[in-house]
Amino acid sequence: MRLTQRKAILVVAILVVIACFFAVYLRLFTGKELWYEMFAAVLGVIITAVITMILLRGQSDDDVERERAAKIFGEKLRIYQDYLHTLCDVIKDHSLSDEEKIRLEFQTSYVAMHCDSKYIATVSNAVKELIEYCCPDEDSENLNRKNKSGSPDPLLDNLFCIVEAFRKDLYGDDFKFDDKHKQDTLENFSNAYRNAKSPDYNIAQEQQRITVDLNVLSNSLANAGIDAVPEKRQGKQDTEQQSEIAYAEDTSMWNKALLKWKEEGWQVEGMSSQFDGFRMTNTNGNPGVIDVGFWQGHYYIQATYDRDSDFSKPLKWEKGGRRSSGQWWQYLAEPYYNIAEGKFVETFKSDKELQQYIIDNVEQLKDIIKRHHRTTTWKNEVGSYDNWKIFIWYWDMLACELSSDEEGTPYMDIIEDGKSGNVLIQFANRKEDNDLLNKTLKRIGCQDKEIGTNGYVILEAVRSTDASVVSERVKYWIEKING
Repeated sequence: MRLTQRKAILVVAILVVIACFFAVYLRLFTGKELWYEMFAAVLGVIITAVITMILLRGQSDDDVERERAAKIFGEKLRIYQDYLHTLCDVIKDHSLSDEEKIRLEFQTSYVAMHCDSKYIATVSNAVKELIEYCCPDEDSENLNRKNKSGSPDPLLDNLFCIVEAFRKDLYGDDFKFDDKHKQDTLENFSNAYRNAKSPDYNIAQEQQRITVDLNVLSNSLANAGIDAVPEKRQGKQDTEQQSEIAYAEDTSMWNKALLKWKEEGWQVEGMSSQFDGFRMTNTNGNPGVIDVGFWQGHYYIQATYDRDSDFSKPLKWEKGGRRSSGQWWQYLAEPYYNIAEGKFVETFKSDKELQQYIIDNVEQLKDIIKRHHRTTTWKNEVGSYDNWKIFIWYWDMLACELSSDEEGTPYMDIIEDGKSGNVLIQFANRKEDNDLLNKTLKRIGCQDKEIGTNGYVILEAVRSTDASVVSERVKYWIEKING
């Protein structure tokens, strides 16, 4: 049976009296000494109790603080991981809806609940760069993004900036990514992506196998012309004739586009009962191809430039769709996604909005192919050099990068200046280290050249876009940098 508090005090008092009685009776202490000894014992008990209480309270506070810190750490980790998942969901389709903006802003506020303000600024700047890179303004074509190739993999580079800020907040300011290891990682991913085969490769290959070879069409089809209306069958009624005439007249917009493209050196084949789509090729030596066809239940639009992944990769980044090697394609958008097989030409000739949609897409792809072809001619004329990686960035820029960690991986970006029409040979290094850049400039005798606010040095402004002229100057600077 449990003792109540009052009974416990009574029992303790009785035990103390008995102890005192035996202490005096057995002559352990005299009556005078007994009170001193009892006072000393009580004082010792009080001191021991106070010290024990302080220690227990301190230990309890430490346990509470430890538990609180562990919970906060776990919550931080969860919020930071959720933030990265949200960022992936928001930018993976290369566009940003109002709903996605709101979601990202709320997720950022969750991060701000725990993260230091200086790290929030770092994160927000990296997110800005990510959105500008992955969700560009299609109207202005985001020239900023295309003119700056300061990192082998800008997406992963900015993600590293975000993760570094989160890790500093979790583990302290002493944490920092090692620059060399970080750069090696970015290079590895960039090289892996450049040489990797897309999962859509087999689909594209099969698609190529089923594409109609228009070169073997009959001469009568070739002579009939692109806009020839199929011959009227015998027995047609007058109302059907009128309907057919109206049907042909609706292609005036398409006819006008065909004449314009023909003047620019492009030839269109198809749009007939034999080929329910079309194929567009260049007659001036440009190997680019644009075509519309049918694949797995839907019509698609496709652009191809040899097997050049530098052409198809940015197309997928910009427009979505699928790619393999130098080939990019995507299904037609709504409301044209579900056009029945064999009904494209029929629908096309009677639907001006579909005509405008196809013409707009062809114009954009044709322009990209033209720009990429010019940069490719520069690249082919320059050739290859040991320890140099030469590639095309977003169709307009020829990038030449030297493998040299000692000087911060120097590189040149060759691109036409939209204002002057000159081709600029710009020079910088991947580490964005001006001291290393000045070291390289001094070594090649260009120490008098000024480093711009964008981190570039203009080595030369070539007053021609001709491939032979541009390549000659690029090779000159490569050899000069090689020493």
